[in-house]
Amino acid sequence: MTEQEAIARSRTGDHVAFAWIVKEYKPMAYTVAMRVLRNREEAQEVTQDAFVKVYQNLDGYEGTSKFTTWLFSITYRTAISKLRSRRTSTSDLDEVPEAAAAGSDPATAELGDRRAALEYALGQLTPEDASIVSLFYLHEQNVEEIVTTTGLSASNVKVKLHRSRKKLFEILHEHLKEEVWTLQEE
Repeated sequence: MTEQEAIARSRTGDHVAFAWIVKEYKPMAYTVAMRVLRNREEAQEVTQDAFVKVYQNLDGYEGTSKFTTWLFSITYRTAISKLRSRRTSTSDLDEVPEAAAAGSDPATAELGDRRAALEYALGQLTPEDASIVSLFYLHEQNVEEIVTTTGLSASNVKVKLHRSRKKLFEILHEHLKEEVWTLQEE
């Protein structure tokens, strides 16, 4: 089944087609929610809520942008709403970034695993910046698609990408020492 077939069939109430959409895009939507919320349970909840919104508003998808851009926009905005609704006065161990919660502090753990180091570095960025970097590099969205997803201006997205890359390099350089230079060459 293609994406367009699944969308068309889902609009007519075909639950199997919508299940295909969920299966196809759930990992990417979860990644977007996780970058914003940095909490597994909340990210799972937001991902589920986003798919409910997608299902309820599927007739509103006009196809002027990629379906994933529309989906990520719903997921991102749902996650931001959840983030804003958190009580800032309470502290919860579940809100510790995954890398730190798993005991993989790059300052003390072996950093042979570049992915763990990158996850740690992304965890040091603000949720919004980590989301933008993830959308650009992991989900291969261009600046215009990120503008649609986040509601930020194109110049703001470009500035955030530039500053985030710089900060990621600094964090990785600090923790990986000389190995970070090999990351630039690849």
